[in-house]
Amino acid sequence: MKVPEHSTNKKSYKRQRRKLTEALLEAQYALRKAKKGPVLVLISGNDEAGKAEAIYGFYNTLDNRYLNTRAFALPQGVEQQMPHLWRYWISLPKPARLGFYLGSWYHQPQIRYCRGEIDLPALRRQMEEVARFERLLTGEGIALVKLWLQVEGPVKPAGRFASGEQTVAMREWGSFSDADYACVQDSFQLISTLTSTEAAPWITVSGDDEHERDIRVGQIVLQRTQQLLEAGPGKMPTASWQPAPLTQLQQLDYDRKLDKARYKERLAHYQARLRELVRHPAFAGRSLLLVFEGTDAAGKGGAIRRISQCLDPRYMRVHGTRAPTSEERHQPYLLRFWKRVPLPGRVAIFDRSYYGRVLVERVEGFCTRREWQRAYDEINDFEAQLQAAGTLVLKFWLAITPEEQLRRFQARAESPLKRHKLSDEDWRNRDQWPQYEQALNDMVERTSTVTAPWHVIPAEDKRHARIQTLEIVCTELQNALK
Repeated sequence: MKVPEHSTNKKSYKRQRRKLTEALLEAQYALRKAKKGPVLVLISGNDEAGKAEAIYGFYNTLDNRYLNTRAFALPQGVEQQMPHLWRYWISLPKPARLGFYLGSWYHQPQIRYCRGEIDLPALRRQMEEVARFERLLTGEGIALVKLWLQVEGPVKPAGRFASGEQTVAMREWGSFSDADYACVQDSFQLISTLTSTEAAPWITVSGDDEHERDIRVGQIVLQRTQQLLEAGPGKMPTASWQPAPLTQLQQLDYDRKLDKARYKERLAHYQARLRELVRHPAFAGRSLLLVFEGTDAAGKGGAIRRISQCLDPRYMRVHGTRAPTSEERHQPYLLRFWKRVPLPGRVAIFDRSYYGRVLVERVEGFCTRREWQRAYDEINDFEAQLQAAGTLVLKFWLAITPEEQLRRFQARAESPLKRHKLSDEDWRNRDQWPQYEQALNDMVERTSTVTAPWHVIPAEDKRHARIQTLEIVCTELQNALK
């Protein structure tokens, strides 16, 4: 499908506009049919360049049910206490949509830089974070269009109603002086250099003439949508893959046990201590994320219950992670976990988690080799953003031997109260023990960081595993609140 050319001849403008609209409608329908996307358009630039007016053109001609627009001002309230990218993650449009962001993830760092609130090195660091975020989005099938609308000449009445009042076009920069606007323009040049990529380049569009602006924006969006529809599977990474040595499970002491009396004593102690810690005034500005992974039948549920039963359920959530829904399979895999990160003063527990991408999805072939190899860095970045915003991330792997797992499977099969926990899939996974062990070792080596290490706990004795888990939670949380 050829992108219609723009003509400055007013008589031909309507004809060109009609052809462009027809092509966009066709592309919009094809996007829904293919269940690809979304196409996300970031519109930034001069306040008088007609950013919102450019969006109106799409609403006037396309199917509004599949359009999504969000306008972001500077963060307020709880947004100020969450990771910078959190509000953009949870607002991502669904697949097959055409989305528009006014005041995108670039606006806050840029305006803070122009106001002198952050220096150049800080701006560069934030742009590196943004670049990683965009690589994740484009790698997960989201098409990004980044537009900078620029007015060079005198501002025309375009973008105003007949009454002369300003439209709802968002004034990102407020009452900036000429010097401030010069900083905005200079900083954009730097931001463009740092974050323009082949998959998501910055494109400058003139806003001096409203008709030319709208045609050009429509052409760019059409072209990017067509590229998305025509795109095949991405290329495999060229770097060789070096598996981690199989050492994690071999170095555990599976003989560690705890007698019943000692267990009850330590359980009461640590549960009381945890209850005190989450009631501490300092925790109101922090949050706690507990991630539980482990061998099937290793006792994750029991360990989680010993934590959750001593916490106020109003401020605590346990999220059981299952296979993604049909809609979630067409979205970035981290999105559903971003929606579940704890707010300040809250505790979130993941029974299975985003690590499924490098565990079950890897072993079972539910994602491509390119996707799971890319996921280690994406997960590290996700956790680093949470920690920078005040979330304490604690990760536990509960481990048992194949022999102990078999005993527990057989006990479950014979128990009317536990039979529901056992499935044909559990038995099948036993045959893939070596593959899961390799995935575990790769995961620990690549995602156990200084600030968010993996705690690999021998769980042959459930009492020992529960107490060790509680002890680690209390110790780490106490240290974080000092």
